[in-house]
Amino acid sequence: MTSLKSLAAAAVVLGAFGAASAAHARSDVQFSIGINSPGVYVQPAPVYVQPRQYYVQPAPVYVQPPVYGSHRRGPWGDRDGDGIANVYDHRDDRHRHGRHARAHGDYDRDGTPNRYDRFPANPYRR
Repeated sequence: MTSLKSLAAAAVVLGAFGAASAAHARSDVQFSIGINSPGVYVQPAPVYVQPRQYYVQPAPVYVQPPVYGSHRRGPWGDRDGDGIANVYDHRDDRHRHGRHARAHGDYDRDGTPNRYDRFPANPYRR
């Protein structure tokens, strides 16, 4: 340990002598005149500004509901689901007008069924 300390002390002393010998007093003076390079302009960093919050109420949307059961409408549909078409269903009188043009109906409503009527579209002739 002592040898390491003495070695370090010797290195410091030699360094001091080397520094003292490097500093020379000189009398020569130099002047330098030159054109400096222009400075560099750096733009400032962008600043993020959060936009104002506002609420816009959306316009109401109306969607027409789909038509379910369209196969049950009209004289040939089956509204009550009993297997009998609406025109033949005796419990439902809404589609009786569909029977007038058929052979067993009375189109001109003169009292004679169409199959026996010579002029089924003329209510004044039988």
